[in-house]
Amino acid sequence: MPVSTPNRIELAGRGLASAQGHGLQNDALGFWGVFAQGLAAAAPSVALASVPFALFVAAGKGATWAVLVGLGITVLIAATISFQARRTVSSGSLGTYTGNGLGPGFAYAAGFSLLVGYIGFATTGTLGGVVYLDAFLDSIGLGSQATWFRLLLVVVIVGVGTYLPFRGASIAAKYELVFELIAIASILVIIVAAYLGYGFRVDWDQWNPAHLGSSATFIAAVSAVGSYAGFESVASLGAEAKDAHRNIARSLLRVVLLLGVLYVVSTYPQILLFNSIDGDKAILPQLADSTGVHWVNHVVSGTVAIAFIVFVTAVTTAAARSLFTFAHEGALPAALTKVHPKFKTPWVGIAFIGVLSFVFSVVATVSSAGRVVFDVYGAFVANWGFLVSYLLVVVATPIWLYKIRALTPLRLIVSVAATLAIGYVIFSNFYPAPKFPFNILPLIYGGILLAGLAWYWYLKRARPEVARRIGSIQTLSEAEQQRLIDVGILEVLDHRLEPPGTDEASADGAVDGDTESQRDKEPVAP
Repeated sequence: MPVSTPNRIELAGRGLASAQGHGLQNDALGFWGVFAQGLAAAAPSVALASVPFALFVAAGKGATWAVLVGLGITVLIAATISFQARRTVSSGSLGTYTGNGLGPGFAYAAGFSLLVGYIGFATTGTLGGVVYLDAFLDSIGLGSQATWFRLLLVVVIVGVGTYLPFRGASIAAKYELVFELIAIASILVIIVAAYLGYGFRVDWDQWNPAHLGSSATFIAAVSAVGSYAGFESVASLGAEAKDAHRNIARSLLRVVLLLGVLYVVSTYPQILLFNSIDGDKAILPQLADSTGVHWVNHVVSGTVAIAFIVFVTAVTTAAARSLFTFAHEGALPAALTKVHPKFKTPWVGIAFIGVLSFVFSVVATVSSAGRVVFDVYGAFVANWGFLVSYLLVVVATPIWLYKIRALTPLRLIVSVAATLAIGYVIFSNFYPAPKFPFNILPLIYGGILLAGLAWYWYLKRARPEVARRIGSIQTLSEAEQQRLIDVGILEVLDHRLEPPGTDEASADGAVDGDTESQRDKEPVAP
């Protein structure tokens, strides 16, 4: 029985709209483009340049265990997200997936939390790019300690980091994979030198299981999970990827597993050398000097600076699409729905994120605390955005799978394990109470989240029809639609096609007053 893909559908009085048809370029990215987006947003070269030191600051020699805990948690998260991605896609990413199981309020909470993570990474990534570009220019005799010079670098990084996503996801994807591989290869020179310099022995203190009994390890695990954060950004390409349901689901786990191997291999030798690190300078060049491969500094600083730009490009791409989706659902200003007529990109959202990145980087540059310190603590707050969003989506997924009769024992076990793992990491960040400032970073995130939720509560009271639409933009695969027909769910999944040219207001009115004779029955994800 052939199944069509409707532009607008209805379930229990709630209108759902296709992810396509909102102005973004369809079929812009194949598998490698989707994979490159996930890899660039997770930014392994950027993570290797900053995350091991952040873990060391938080957990000391327990940092290696934090990496392993983060890998296990992230594999479970990626697998759970893929259970939905195989069936439905959206530019709203995890917010939409959360809404499928928990409703529009939680869809907003997860989507807003993910935005905090993406925008936080865009701003701290900009700052990291400035630090490494500064180091590269200094290594070739063109650097300067003057504040005006560092501010000029901020302008350059922000400019390039917003221009590429403005031009389109496909343009950025062409360069992301190449620059990441070059940067990783140069970093591995330092990693290999660290192994050789330490000799053929094991630092058993790093592998002591007692570290798992310390809250510091699980505080660091927040950042470790954050080092994978960005892999889920492939789910924001639901309106632009070719064969989206297949390519997005495949990319999720492959990106995580590749990153996991790289992080475990690379973090251990770096920890051996961190006691002598200056926190206000780029980390990798100092490690290269310590391991006797200072000759690679020019290449490392240059390629990592470029990798930071690619990272900012990727997270800006994902964040702009989240803003775009929220705006199309009516939860944010309509200006954020604007798409460039030539490049088919949400340029207003991209510009907004660029402004935030610029302001944060300027403040950090003129601050006496040090740019790397701003980067580390800012990234911790951003990581909380990802962590809470991941928690909500792994809770929501088995509920949704149960509703559509697709929940199996294995999927339930994976989802529950992911929920418990994330929950334990969150609990460990509060008890025993961590030291300052790590004890207040979750509260800073919580304050940001409450401010965002206040807007949703306003919408729910003043514009309930808008609040109900949040999480409504998504497209079921044809195979999933056919499966729903075969299992007999069709009778409870009524919807109608939106006539061409129908505007949003009239469509909403039709949803409220539609009759059975006007409806065309097709399956839709609840």
